[in-house]
Amino acid sequence: MWICPKCKREFAKTNQSHSCASYPLENHISGKGVKSKSLFDALIKSIENNIGPVKIESLHCCIHLVSNYTFSGVWISKDKIKLDFRITNKIEDPRISQMVKMSANRYLYYLEISDENEIDDKLISWLRDSYFLNH
Repeated sequence: MWICPKCKREFAKTNQSHSCASYPLENHISGKGVKSKSLFDALIKSIENNIGPVKIESLHCCIHLVSNYTFSGVWISKDKIKLDFRITNKIEDPRISQMVKMSANRYLYYLEISDENEIDDKLISWLRDSYFLNH
């Protein structure tokens, strides 16, 4: 792992291109409502309880969830959260709002969570695959 000497973020590649600009996590949450904050907290708790430790990197664009690399991005809205994740298999599920084929063996998925019940075993299994993708 390479650690940027300026921002102290960790990357898999030495001198990986990135922005060192920090952005307070509270700026993503402020004014969005209690529900979305609760959903975000429940997501993090479920990942940590069922998969492993999560480092939260708050960037201007979104919130990165990091294992040994960024395995998910999160965007907080007024009453829901949107997240992305990458895995090697194709998913056919109505919860997936968008799928991008990144390469022959990698897919990027987007979905929205508007209720804590949606943070279920199926979602956790997808996030587990993403969490350990580059281990």
